[in-house]
Amino acid sequence: MQDTLKELLGDDAEDKIKSVIGSLSGGGGGGGAMDMGELAHLASVLSNSNNDNRARLLESLKPYMRENRKKSIDSAIRLLNVSKVAMLLKNK
Repeated sequence: MQDTLKELLGDDAEDKIKSVIGSLSGGGGGGGAMDMGELAHLASVLSNSNNDNRARLLESLKPYMRENRKKSIDSAIRLLNVSKVAMLLKNK
């Protein structure tokens, strides 16, 4: 599950998530440490991106796009996933 987060957010995924938590909770940046249960929940939400109609629509368009547009679609899907994480963390 951590691999999914790292794949979506890069190698420093945990630091990025902690930074988002800190900024959403009003902290300076470090925020509180995340436990494995919270990381597992975030990873499960991200791995269920196939249930998102917006992501499925974007994926269905990729075969008809040029290579640079395909990269833009991939970025948009990652952004959708990051927005899901941000909403979860905000509602926490």
